[in-house]
Amino acid sequence: MTVDAQAGKSRFQSESRFFLIMSIVSVAILFLGFAPSFYLKPIIQAPVPPLSTLSAAHGVVGTLWMALFVAQAAFISNGKPALHRQLGMMGALLFGIMAMLGYWTAITAGQLGHAPPESPPPLAFMALPLIGMTASLLLVAMALWNRSHSDWHKRLMLAAMFSLTGPGSGRIVVPLGLASWNVQVSLIVTEILLIVAMAYDQSRSKRIHPAYWYAAAILLVTHLAVTWAMTSPTWLAFAQFLTQQ
Repeated sequence: MTVDAQAGKSRFQSESRFFLIMSIVSVAILFLGFAPSFYLKPIIQAPVPPLSTLSAAHGVVGTLWMALFVAQAAFISNGKPALHRQLGMMGALLFGIMAMLGYWTAITAGQLGHAPPESPPPLAFMALPLIGMTASLLLVAMALWNRSHSDWHKRLMLAAMFSLTGPGSGRIVVPLGLASWNVQVSLIVTEILLIVAMAYDQSRSKRIHPAYWYAAAILLVTHLAVTWAMTSPTWLAFAQFLTQQ
């Protein structure tokens, strides 16, 4: 093997480990955020609404997708791209079901008047999951469109995972006495994760891959849209239409 080939292989292995680590970090954020209300609910017995069938289904499908996402990153890190590709359609199907259940769950929560402690009113808070899920859908769609270009595909998928961490990171700060900051933390943590990934690209390749700039633009628009919606009469009217209120 030539020196250049060895350097390329080493760079690929290092990059693959980074993607795996960032995938695990993202899943850990979601696990910690939803531990009181879902994963460890029988143990912690936090004062949260009981799980509905819809919420439980959304949680189970979301967990399966996250587990598969980490597994997919692990397959690449361990030199098993064929297995990664074979399970790709399963991942796309799970994500589609998770997104559908996510929209349904968010709208139902708005109908029932549910929102995390010290959050904006439920109809205003609906903006975070609905707009956030739309951003994730767009990133996953772009990743699937570029699945034959692995450099684009993996970065867009990782950015999509970052965009899904918002509900988890927002809930983490509630028991820390920062419940009123949960929306801002949700958005900022997502952006910090993307900045870390961009910084890694810069440190390894002396440039930031264009896929991350597209993701950054989508996340910026998401941040601005959610911030606008929280106090917008137009969003309130749209949320009332969705919830038939």
